[in-house]
Amino acid sequence: MIRRPVDLIIALERECLDVDKAVAQRRWDACEVSWRAQRLLTHELDIAMREAKLEDAEKASLFKRIARLTRYRDGQLKRLRAFNEACATRLATMGRFRSFSKNIDNERRSSLLDVSS
Repeated sequence: MIRRPVDLIIALERECLDVDKAVAQRRWDACEVSWRAQRLLTHELDIAMREAKLEDAEKASLFKRIARLTRYRDGQLKRLRAFNEACATRLATMGRFRSFSKNIDNERRSSLLDVSS
């Protein structure tokens, strides 16, 4: 049985909030579960919207909520991309520092072992 579009939109909204909580807590496995649920709910919503006999006012209200939900999810994706880029920048900086410290360490070790100087 296909659920009503309103119920599916509410479920999608809750899943978006669950992703926000999981991201804040760095629980990436919970994010993956929620994203999978969102894909299934989105597909189910598509089917429900096509099969439901809705009045124009109700349809307009649903499309307005769907548009708001889409903007919210786009914002989530933008924040996740910014987080990803920040992590990549930090990792690159750490890698350069580590490489630099290994080079400095090798130069010091070789000069200490060189007895001719």
